[in-house]
Amino acid sequence: MSLKYKKLNPITGSAKKIVILSHGYGADCNDLISIGEYWQRFLPEVCFVAPNAPTICQINPSGFEWFDLMQTSQDKILEEMNLSLSKLDSFINEQLAEHQLAKQDLFLMGFSQGTMMSLHLALSYKETIGGILGYSGKIYNFDVLRNNINSKPPIILFHGTEDTIIPLEEMYASYEFLKDKLPYVEYKVFDHCGHSILPEALSLGLDFIQSKINK
Repeated sequence: MSLKYKKLNPITGSAKKIVILSHGYGADCNDLISIGEYWQRFLPEVCFVAPNAPTICQINPSGFEWFDLMQTSQDKILEEMNLSLSKLDSFINEQLAEHQLAKQDLFLMGFSQGTMMSLHLALSYKETIGGILGYSGKIYNFDVLRNNINSKPPIILFHGTEDTIIPLEEMYASYEFLKDKLPYVEYKVFDHCGHSILPEALSLGLDFIQSKINK
């Protein structure tokens, strides 16, 4: 069964690109679809889709999780993560097929746990996608990702200095890992920002997508 989702079809004509918005731990598709509404004003030929993670969150039954961070077994966490990656992959392929688009037309945007999913999934693809935007996130498992890098999409990471959920140092560690393996990896750090997305970060994310579409 496919993931439940909210979707913004392009304002004008058929979709030229598609952005998948993956929420964080304990949230749902409503958290990020408003970002699509903002970006679409400047990207009228882009389709935005925000799926729910496949599993009800263990600590917030009104939200969802890609994998259970409360697990004590690392093997179990990776098992759940891989299952969710497979489901997200299938969902994305359905959306691409519906709009007759290719992987190169795809952008992945994630927040927190959604960033982890976006990084692990996109880098595993043999085809290079349009780009990855990671907000307040990180690589979940360096060893797993190291053995599964098959493509080198452009990546931009955004993080706050006051993030107590995923400390800034973990973003830096992810950046250092990625910059040695990929040709285009950038980051932007925001002072006095916690585990959240500032308006400036959304504007810079929009700039990133526009630059890759118009290159």
